[in-house]
Amino acid sequence: MNVDSEQITLDKNLVVAQDQPLSEKQLQECLIKVLGETNCRIVKVPPRKWALEYTDGSKLYHLLVRTCTYLGNPHPIFKKRVQLPLWFNEYTNAISKKNPKIDIRYIGVYHYGDEYHGDNVIFVDFNKKTYLTKKGHNSSAHVYTNDLFQAMTYGVFTKEDYFGNTISAIRKDKFRGYLKNKISETNILFALFRKFNCGFSFGQWLKALDVIKEMHKNEWHQWRQAEWAGWFLEYKFNKFTIDNNVTKQMRYVGSSLKREGDLDFDIRFDEEDFYGDLKASDITKTETPGNDQENLIECIYQFDKFWYVIYEHETIKDSDAGYEATKGRNRYIKSVDPTYDKDEMSYHERMKNSVKFMKMSIIELNRVNFREVLTEFNQGRQPDGKVRKPKFNINKEVLKNDNFVVFRYTYDK
Repeated sequence: MNVDSEQITLDKNLVVAQDQPLSEKQLQECLIKVLGETNCRIVKVPPRKWALEYTDGSKLYHLLVRTCTYLGNPHPIFKKRVQLPLWFNEYTNAISKKNPKIDIRYIGVYHYGDEYHGDNVIFVDFNKKTYLTKKGHNSSAHVYTNDLFQAMTYGVFTKEDYFGNTISAIRKDKFRGYLKNKISETNILFALFRKFNCGFSFGQWLKALDVIKEMHKNEWHQWRQAEWAGWFLEYKFNKFTIDNNVTKQMRYVGSSLKREGDLDFDIRFDEEDFYGDLKASDITKTETPGNDQENLIECIYQFDKFWYVIYEHETIKDSDAGYEATKGRNRYIKSVDPTYDKDEMSYHERMKNSVKFMKMSIIELNRVNFREVLTEFNQGRQPDGKVRKPKFNINKEVLKNDNFVVFRYTYDK
């Protein structure tokens, strides 16, 4: 008997139960029902194999289909796989030579149903280019509970996983339109972050004093801060949303820029009605501090999800550069504000001389995954001795985990 694993119901609830894979006959019936009986036929592939041929006008598809099931112990219960047999590649190569216009897809089918919620079917399209390079053995393609949850939320969810595979999870009612290229990824926020990343300072060494002067010149209210790399990220994000007139989709609400009713986080996604937080983190660090535990959990329950948007950078410490950034920052502040009374070595122990942003990730915490990703962060006490409110700490190992990461960008040199 299979071990219980995470399942997504038709109404987007998470349950732990047995897999319910469809038989080959049920797979065929399911696909034909979704795509239309007059547009489909079963193509026999010897020995005893099959493909589903789907016709849309002049366009011809061959779907090679397998079920999505849990990997089993000792794998996490949120991780499922689709077995891609070697004959998929052999068939693809053979058909491509005969008729290169046939669009061959590797399709996984997830199924779970019960008497209370009904049957839930989600299709997963694994971009075959990655798997065609694997020769001589069967391969596994992986899909996660959160991928299925995203498909149920948006209809179509496309991502690049940690290993560079492109995967799309598609709700049953959207599958026909997806194949016909009439329905694509429906989350416009990913497109906005792609645009922001294209104009952001990836791959460039940013020197502290240059950045501080830029923020001051442009009247960024936090230009004096010693943790300048994080404030530069927030300054650039805020500027992007205003310059591109996208503040209805996402706007910076950190620090003094909050509106009445805004919660204590950095980003408000008004149209989708949830919050997020920006993090700039040294790429070598294994953890980055999160937010107040109580506030974050309440936020997830109230708005269904939360995004951590993490930008990672390489770092040159100022102690390795003769403390030029420390001295330059304090002297510059003094030149602007003669009442500034810190000495020129203030904050020298933690000052960054330069940073180079290299990649970013978006972690989504929602009601099906957030308990797994957060660990307590022992923050200690305030300078006056009072105990601080407990915060969550984000272990950056989760940036490798496709049950939490919904978007990735890596600077391509």
